[in-house]
Amino acid sequence: MKKILVVLTITVMALTACQQTPKPVVVDIKAEKAVLDSIFKIFTSAFNAKDVATLSSYLREDALCLGTDPSEFLNKQQMTDAWTQMLSGGAPEINYIGERKIHVAADGNSAFVVDQYMMPAYCKIPWRNAYHMVKTDGKWMILVLNVAFAPKNEDIPKLDSALQ
Repeated sequence: MKKILVVLTITVMALTACQQTPKPVVVDIKAEKAVLDSIFKIFTSAFNAKDVATLSSYLREDALCLGTDPSEFLNKQQMTDAWTQMLSGGAPEINYIGERKIHVAADGNSAFVVDQYMMPAYCKIPWRNAYHMVKTDGKWMILVLNVAFAPKNEDIPKLDSALQ
């Protein structure tokens, strides 16, 4: 019995050692950033055109969408409904702050995209949309969308005082 166990162990080790290691996949990060930037240009155009169908087509079925209120944890359908309601009266004016930030993971299968902007129709506090993107069947999709206020650090004491 001992001999069989020793022979089996040696055989398993030999077979494992003889397997070829897979070659690492080289990802063109610059090309992936360009693809993501073009997707978000379409996404922004769809928002301005009040095209909710196109907006929601970029959300995965299991997407998690976070609004500015701590209670806003929305799924794809709820986010689609929120966009429909928001855009029913027209797309609000959006003034972007700085450039879009895109960070692609080394494996090329996930990324983070950030847009910052002002929406004067709603408030004077800057907004930030952060998107966790994942590649599904070769297509970039939004897994997590986070909408948040992004006040300047020097404005935080003023905001805090106003809330007291």
